[in-house]
Amino acid sequence: FVSSRGRWTRGAGVGVAHSMAELVRSAWRRVADVGARRPVVFGCGISALKTGGSDYVAQVYMEKKKDFDYRRNSVFWAWGLLYLGGVQYFLYVRVFAQRLFPTAAAFAAKPLREKLADKVGQAVVLKQVALDQVLHHPFILFPAFYQVKEFIEGGRPADALRKCRKNLLEDCRVCWSIWVPAFLVNFSFCPTWMRVPFVAVVSFGFTIILSTMRGAKETLDDVTVEAMAPMAAIVEG
Repeated sequence: FVSSRGRWTRGAGVGVAHSMAELVRSAWRRVADVGARRPVVFGCGISALKTGGSDYVAQVYMEKKKDFDYRRNSVFWAWGLLYLGGVQYFLYVRVFAQRLFPTAAAFAAKPLREKLADKVGQAVVLKQVALDQVLHHPFILFPAFYQVKEFIEGGRPADALRKCRKNLLEDCRVCWSIWVPAFLVNFSFCPTWMRVPFVAVVSFGFTIILSTMRGAKETLDDVTVEAMAPMAAIVEG
């Protein structure tokens, strides 16, 4: 790595790498400590920041809007704070991990070799993913999203419901392509306090897609295929 003329030696390079690794580990321990002590506040804060930021990226860099849509952005900030942070913490931690599947946290904490041998634990993971993707997303999350969006835009609840029904199959197709594998990882490896932050990190990209696809004001006469065009380019690209 070095000669005697002031260049680094191999030992110096290893020392720097070790110091950087220790710095990263120390930072992660502090983040994990905050998340474990205040999981609801931590999850809600990250979710709101991520969701509002995703819509900003979608508007400014993907759609290249000249006039930033603050009303639309407020939909995503509110959505991230209240639903993705608050409601999903209640669902994934209180309901899934503590009520319905009390062995879920213990399975996530096991080493990989033990996970691979634990067929019962694997089945619990699959049950959580199935409940989330077949019940929660199509029949709770998407209707709630459309209702919040319609409320902020000054529309009627009945219109939100009709828009949700019109887009449901396509929304689910895109959702499952991303979230089935993501939640397999989440429910298999993340401690309970990290479930919502993990969703927030993965969903940064998904929210950009959702924002591009459903963020703009939509009328019931809109053609779904046209609304999906930017989305298809992202998912398939």
